Amino acid sequence: MMKKTTLSDSQKNVLQLGHDKGTFTAEDLPLKGAPRKKVLESLLNKQLIKIIKRNDQWQDYALTPEGRQVIGAEESEQKPSGKIRTGTKLHRVIELLSRPEGAAIFEIMRETGWQQHTVRGTLAGALKKRLGLTIDSEKPEGKDRIYRITAGLETL
Repeated sequence: MMKKTTLSDSQKNVLQLGHDKGTFTAEDLPLKGAPRKKVLESLLNKQLIKIIKRNDQWQDYALTPEGRQVIGAEESEQKPSGKIRTGTKLHRVIELLSRPEGAAIFEIMRETGWQQHTVRGTLAGALKKRLGLTIDSEKPEGKDRIYRITAGLETL
């Protein structure tokens, strides 16, 4: 049984933001400077949030199961850190790539309004690295290269 954790309004707001967004950075918080640092440090010390990605300039945070429990979020609601919202362009790209016939770069460009370099960056960055999806491609003779998600969708 977990002991009762007393939180400030700022700490509760950060936990709620983490629950709503899945992952967040310090810049996402309404606090600035020392108060922001103090709230993040206290939540890290209480093990209610954790650092999931670190860079020289920023860090990504996510709620721990204890953090979810403190704000009353059901464990079944817990989203993997890479989960995407429905109705977004990224969600539409995943739908296109999940089809048995897959999708060509130009189809994704047409569907999202993105440029070719943005589509390629999304395939490599958001889908492969961040979400951990396996994307295979094939080049049928005389046709455009086709991309398909072949593994990893079960985690979304």
